[in-house]
Amino acid sequence: MKCLKCGKEYRQIVPPRCSCGAFLEVSYDYSRVDIGKWKNRERGVWRYKELLPDVAKIISLKEGGTPLVKAKIGEELGINVFIKDETRNPTGSFRDRLATVGVSYGLPYADNGFIVASDGNAAASLAAYAARANKEAFVVVPKKVDKGKLIQMIAFGAKIIRYGESVDECIEYARELSRLNGLYDITPENNIIGLEGQKTLAFELWEEINPTHVIVPTGSGSNIYSIYKGFRELLEIGVVEEIPKLIAVQTENCSPIVAEILGIEGKREFTKALGLYVKDPVNKELAIRAVRESGGTAVAVSEDELDFGERALAKEGVFAEYSSAVVIPALVKLHENGYFEKGDRVALVVTGSGLKSYYVEERERFSIGGTKLEILKLLREKPMYGYEIWENLEKPMKYQAVYQHIKELEALGLIEEAYKRGRRVYYKLTEKGERLLENFED
Repeated sequence: MKCLKCGKEYRQIVPPRCSCGAFLEVSYDYSRVDIGKWKNRERGVWRYKELLPDVAKIISLKEGGTPLVKAKIGEELGINVFIKDETRNPTGSFRDRLATVGVSYGLPYADNGFIVASDGNAAASLAAYAARANKEAFVVVPKKVDKGKLIQMIAFGAKIIRYGESVDECIEYARELSRLNGLYDITPENNIIGLEGQKTLAFELWEEINPTHVIVPTGSGSNIYSIYKGFRELLEIGVVEEIPKLIAVQTENCSPIVAEILGIEGKREFTKALGLYVKDPVNKELAIRAVRESGGTAVAVSEDELDFGERALAKEGVFAEYSSAVVIPALVKLHENGYFEKGDRVALVVTGSGLKSYYVEERERFSIGGTKLEILKLLREKPMYGYEIWENLEKPMKYQAVYQHIKELEALGLIEEAYKRGRRVYYKLTEKGERLLENFED
């Protein structure tokens, strides 16, 4: 990778900007790309390997190739609407596209492991793909993060570092940890290599419907820019005549990108759409460029509209997190303003699963909460045997019920046998149990 302005070369890490200040992009010899080869390959990110960085070994969990479903809401509105369901990726979000390329490319430079700064999805993705590559994953996440995503990180064995109130504060910290500890950083604000994986969503949309509009939930700005780059490369190859109009969607509470596009005063406050809680997005300029050069627009939706969006997607058979649900109220607003024309093909990008969000928080508090959580807290103090645990629990219950909880915690890998004394089996927390307890208390 060479900067077109000053000629500086980058190989290991490719930052969004060169040291001279120019924006950097990964480019290819588009005249040599034969798209005819794509049709004979398996669906997924690496189907498009001619437009991806060269790697010695692909680390994949069969990401990409996600379903495109015709939406019923389109019939109600009188327009053609399609849902690109990224919840069907291996860890439940679009960030698996980033992780497969970032980890595959970074493998030769990751002797000490990988790191990412994330509001949740990229951290869960890296945890899974680093585990697949037999490498350690370090994830820097803010204090406010969906519990479902934390559960994924813990399950995949990631080392979790809680830092700051929003992901903005995590990015620089991850960069410094990467430098000091020899970790390969796949944070898109620090290294654009992984964005090459995200752009494959554009290739899939082109193969399926060649959309006229793409509505994209926008937090850091990296996804809408990736999609723009993908379509721009298709334009360069000559298979499309124009780039579809890209529409950035944020919440009214946190709308730095939308506000600048629309020329209105924006907010940088907390939003329950945690994936969009990015107060000062590093990729803001690139996201704005993507929207403006595609002839698109931007929409801000209220916190109340998030619930409407979630319910509407559920009626389509898609359970999405709040950060994805913004696409529905955005679609409705644009339709009411007469934005679409007859014959338009509108793609809604649903970026992450609701199973990773607040619903999982409630589910896990039910299954790991209550008695199980109390048992974990007791075992953090010292190893105990079953009858001793039962005696120390404050709530009255039968010993057989406590024994069942102990067996379930052991099956989940949260506790293990510490030692035996006669017939008594003493239990202790595992490292996984320690991490889970620590993060639940946060």
